[in-house]
Amino acid sequence: MEVGFNELYAACQPIVYGDMARGRQALAALLPEAWRRGPRWGLAMIHAMLADLHGRVGDVQGGIEHFRAAVDLGWNDCLSIWSDPGFASLSRSPHYAGIYARVWISPADLEELRWLRAEATTISQHLSWIAAENIGRVDHGSTDVFYAPLPTRAPDGAGVPAARMSLAIMQRIGLDLVASSDITRISGQIAVDAIGESSYTQGAIWRSADLAGSRAAARHASAQARAFRPTPGLSTVPVPASSLPRGGW
Repeated sequence: MEVGFNELYAACQPIVYGDMARGRQALAALLPEAWRRGPRWGLAMIHAMLADLHGRVGDVQGGIEHFRAAVDLGWNDCLSIWSDPGFASLSRSPHYAGIYARVWISPADLEELRWLRAEATTISQHLSWIAAENIGRVDHGSTDVFYAPLPTRAPDGAGVPAARMSLAIMQRIGLDLVASSDITRISGQIAVDAIGESSYTQGAIWRSADLAGSRAAARHASAQARAFRPTPGLSTVPVPASSLPRGGW
């Protein structure tokens, strides 16, 4: 059985929370299983993440080896190469240019990668908004979170499925964060109610629930509107990433 979402989620979770050292250890520990079980794009994803993480701590040689392995496996997420700080460090290696020259990507894949990256930014913004909206919320309802569906088109390289997995992990972490916050909020309200010290009227609680419902409906509509819509006829023929303008086509 291939390495799946739960294993990748567990390995990537420390990185999302800012513990780069523990995340690097978890990914390195998962690497032999990914080599043995696949999938190929998942193995490429792990190598690419380790390349970035090694670069961030100044281990250029170690990062270059992971970068080379990722590209050998078809990883071609040039947006990560252009913007992730670890890859900037790797560019000091004399081997970097030769590896980067082998990164080819189609316009169709690059379009989706840009959407996936933009959606990750949107998720972070929405989680911040949810946290702010729930301050002072007095009803006992849980918070509904909605995400744009992941694209399902057939990609041309390993970069897109890896980026989809990264976004899926971020979506799951967002759900976990909101659920944990809800438990804390609702438990506190129930405790106050139990000792009879709540100052909120039933009308205030209903209004709070209605407001939460309208906000959830707006988030659902926003997620549906953000769904990825590929440009018809966009080329699926890969071209060298080094030949592309970094701001767009």
